Amino acid sequence: MEAYTGKQRVSAAFKKTFTDQDPVIDRVPAYPFMGQCNPQLIGASIKEFLLDPKVFVKSQVAAYERYRPDILLMQWDLLMDVEALGNELKFPEDSLCISKKLALEDKGKLSSLELADPKKDGRLPAYLEAMVETRKIVTDTAVSPVIAGPWTIAIGLRDASNLLRDAMRDPDYVHELMRFCTQQSIRFGEALVDLKIGPNYSEAPASCSLISPRIYRDFIFPYHKEIVDHFKGKKMGIGLHICGYTDPILEDMVNTGVTNISVDAPTDLAKAVDVARGRAVLIGNVNTNLFFSGTREEMKQAMIDCLAVAPKDSGYILATGCEVPGIAPPEKIDWFMELADEVGRYE
Repeated sequence: MEAYTGKQRVSAAFKKTFTDQDPVIDRVPAYPFMGQCNPQLIGASIKEFLLDPKVFVKSQVAAYERYRPDILLMQWDLLMDVEALGNELKFPEDSLCISKKLALEDKGKLSSLELADPKKDGRLPAYLEAMVETRKIVTDTAVSPVIAGPWTIAIGLRDASNLLRDAMRDPDYVHELMRFCTQQSIRFGEALVDLKIGPNYSEAPASCSLISPRIYRDFIFPYHKEIVDHFKGKKMGIGLHICGYTDPILEDMVNTGVTNISVDAPTDLAKAVDVARGRAVLIGNVNTNLFFSGTREEMKQAMIDCLAVAPKDSGYILATGCEVPGIAPPEKIDWFMELADEVGRYE
């Protein structure tokens, strides 16, 4: 049997969506979203993982070598931009970083903020360096970035409760902030494009588990489309991930023009298939709780359920709905890739 690489499997998924080709491949492409769970493979803490790019690279390479995912997601944290813009962060030993002081606790300070330079400011240059170094080592699997979208940056700078209050009381301010954050998202994306890497944006707080569809359409969709249009002008595809429940905005997500959308477990995958088919590659949506509390049989059934509603010709990539927990046992991540080989094979 011919051995296929991760890059070949992922390429096949994109061809099924965007061309008339139906390339023969052994199985559906598959990968878990891995980041904070990886440093345990080299005996490092999450704090070391986030602050030392060498530890970040070593952890990612260790994850690739153990699990052999078809996409190696370079998941660091989504506070890189806001840190570079003036937030003060706290780095616990074994959990993700959090903001302890916000650059826009006083909303009036927006006019004095300057865009961060991804090649000079904060940890942004370290992330770019880690992308380059990992791609030198991992060559037969897609090594993909994940960076913050404008709504994630806005919430990071202002805080969710404040920003949602602003949306009701001072919508003009929210648009001003989103224009600024969109410029920042594009600037970081441009730094990736300079390295010939297409950006993937994560917008966890754009979920309808947190905001209404109206807020998405009024305050987020126009800026997502602006980002996509900007990079389409450079012939560069864009990915978009939104956590949580996104059923009411699936059509909007696809209408941004993104190349791929990634959906979480609370989203109806069958509905997402219908909306995305022929327009965007669909990624998702195995529940990440299975990597902590689930059995192998429960994980297997969840994967079978996903494959049942995402047929072979739909341009689908089997993946977790969100990031695997930092405390997930490596054995359960092994299960996911082993089961992808078992249940994801094409006849």
